[in-house]
Amino acid sequence: MQLWFPLLILGVTVIAGFFVESMARPSCRALPSPRRCLLDGLLTGTQYGMWLALCGAPVLAAALTTAVNTCLVIGSNIKLSILGEPMLFCDVVAARGFLQHPKFYLFSIPPAGRIAVVGGLIALPLLLVMCSTLSPLPHLMGTGCLIACVLALRLIPAARWAPRPDMPYDIGRLGLPGSLFLYWRRWRHETAQTPIAEAPAVTGHPAYDTVIVIQCESFACPTDLFSTDHPSPIPLPELPALARARRMASRWGTLDVSGFGAYTMRTEYGVLFGVDENALGFRAYDPFLTARKETTLSLPAIMGRAGYECTFVHPHDLRFYGRAQLMPACGFSHIIGEESFTHTARPDMPYVEDVALAQQIGQLVKAQAGLGFIYAVSMENHGPWPARGPDGPKSALAHYFGHLRNSDRMLDMLMETLSTTGRTGLLLFFGDHRPSIAGMVVPAAARGTPYVMVPFGPGRTVTRPAPPQSLTPAQLHDLLLHDTLAADGACDHER
Repeated sequence: MQLWFPLLILGVTVIAGFFVESMARPSCRALPSPRRCLLDGLLTGTQYGMWLALCGAPVLAAALTTAVNTCLVIGSNIKLSILGEPMLFCDVVAARGFLQHPKFYLFSIPPAGRIAVVGGLIALPLLLVMCSTLSPLPHLMGTGCLIACVLALRLIPAARWAPRPDMPYDIGRLGLPGSLFLYWRRWRHETAQTPIAEAPAVTGHPAYDTVIVIQCESFACPTDLFSTDHPSPIPLPELPALARARRMASRWGTLDVSGFGAYTMRTEYGVLFGVDENALGFRAYDPFLTARKETTLSLPAIMGRAGYECTFVHPHDLRFYGRAQLMPACGFSHIIGEESFTHTARPDMPYVEDVALAQQIGQLVKAQAGLGFIYAVSMENHGPWPARGPDGPKSALAHYFGHLRNSDRMLDMLMETLSTTGRTGLLLFFGDHRPSIAGMVVPAAARGTPYVMVPFGPGRTVTRPAPPQSLTPAQLHDLLLHDTLAADGACDHER
C-alpha cells in the first residue's frame, strides 16, 4: 500500500466530517470557526486512527468514522426534538441503561433507525474480520495518527475554550463533537477539584412525627401543557386531590425544573441535596455522577441526625442512576425497590401503579414506631405511553391523562393516611418534569411542575390559603428542612 493513500483517505474523512457535523442542531455557523475546525479535524483523526490501527483498511476506517459521526448527529437531533437538549457527554451513561431496559429508549428511535442500529451492530464485526489486513504498515500509521491526535487534543485549553456550560451556543461555536469533548474534560476537572462536603450542623427539633416526600414521575398540571394557540385535542382531566392539597398547603407553587421529558435525577438531586444547578458547573448535566462526594448534604443524612428513621422507596430497578449504591450512602437505612411490589406488566400499565406505591407507604406509616422520613420516587407515569391507530398522538395523550389521574389518587390516599394517624405529619408532593409526547407536548421554555407541602395533625392545620411560590428544587430542599426542623420544635402555618 502506498504511504500517501491512508493520508488521502484521512483528508477525505475530515472533509466528510465537516459536512456531517454541519447538520447538527440547534445549528452550526455557516462558516466554522478555527477552533471548531481544529477540534473536528483532531477528533475525526483520533477516530480514524483508532479504526485504522484496528483493521488496517483505510476505506473501512473512513466509512466507520463517518458512520459514527452521522449517528452522533442524528441521535443528537432526535434528542433535541424530543427532550429540548442536544447530546451531552454524560449521555454515554445511558448506554448501560439501554442494555438493562431498552424499552426506556427504543420509543424515541424511529423504526428505520432501529433497523440501522441493529444492522450496524451485526455488520461491524463481520466487516472488521473480512476487510482487515495483516500488513503492518497501515496498522502502524493508524496508531501514529491516533497518538498524534490525542496528544494534540490534550494541549487544547479546555477551560479557556469552554469557560461555562452552554451547550446550544457551543455547538455553533465549537461543533457537536468538540463541545462533547471539551465538556467532558471540564467535567473531569471539576469533579477532581470538588471537595468532599462537610456535614452541616443540625439546628432545631423535629416538628413532625412523619415526613413523606413524593417525587411523582412526569406529573404536571394539564393546563400548563397547553395554551390558546396550542389547545389540547382531548378534554383535560380534573385533579381534585391536587386542588384540595393546594387549599390545605402551607407551601405550594411551581417547581422550576431544568429537564423536559427526562433527567429525573436533576430534580431528584436538587431536592435531596439542596445544591442549585448553577453552582454545579459542568456537573449539573448529571449531578448523580458526582453526588457521592456530597452525601452529608442530603435530606436523609440531615434528617437522620435529627432522629428520623429514613426510608427510600422506588418501585423499579435501583441500578438506574446508581441509586442502589447512592441512597444507602446518603443515609437511608431502609431501601425498598421493585422486589417489594407485586406487579404484572401490561401494555396500559407497564410499571408499578401509583396506588400500590401509596398503599406501601401507608403500611410503612402504620408500622412506624418513632420519627419517620420517607422519600419515594413513583414509576407509573413513565413513558412511553401507548400510541395506537391513526390518532396515535391523541391515544398517547389519553393514556398520559389516565396515569395522571392515578397519580392524583395517590396524592389523595397519602393525605388520607396522614390525616388519620393521630400524629403530626408533613407531605411534600411534586412532579419531576413534564412529559414529552410527540405531536402533543413538545419542548418549550416553560418547564415548571407543581409542588404542594401539606401539614397534618394538631396545631398544624393551615387557617388561611398560602400564596403560590416558584422555587428551584434546591430551594424546595431548604424549605422542607426549614419547616421540618423548626427552631422551637413546631412550625407556624397560620399565614
